[in-house]
Amino acid sequence: MSRMLPQPKSDSIELTTVLAALADPVRLEMMRALHRQAEPVNCSVLVRNTGIEVTPPTMSHHWKTLRAAGLTSTEVVGRERIITIRAEELEQRFPGLLRSVLDADT
Repeated sequence: MSRMLPQPKSDSIELTTVLAALADPVRLEMMRALHRQAEPVNCSVLVRNTGIEVTPPTMSHHWKTLRAAGLTSTEVVGRERIITIRAEELEQRFPGLLRSVLDADT
């Protein structure tokens, strides 16, 4: 049995909130790693594969911030949290933004 964690409706996602969430280097790297996966992934597996070094509580905070900004959705399946980028919804709301940010050179 699974359940979705709360997230904003697509029409209430705000550009300033999205950009603020992506301004943090760790969250940006998390989003880039998720974007490269091109499919939903367990959040702990993704973090292990990227080599991002933060404590589990800090990582949870980053995932929560991304979800609250409307960038990701989180499905809880047992003890796992499956993360998905809300790519289609973000593309409709802010055309080209997500791809531009995630594909940009740093």
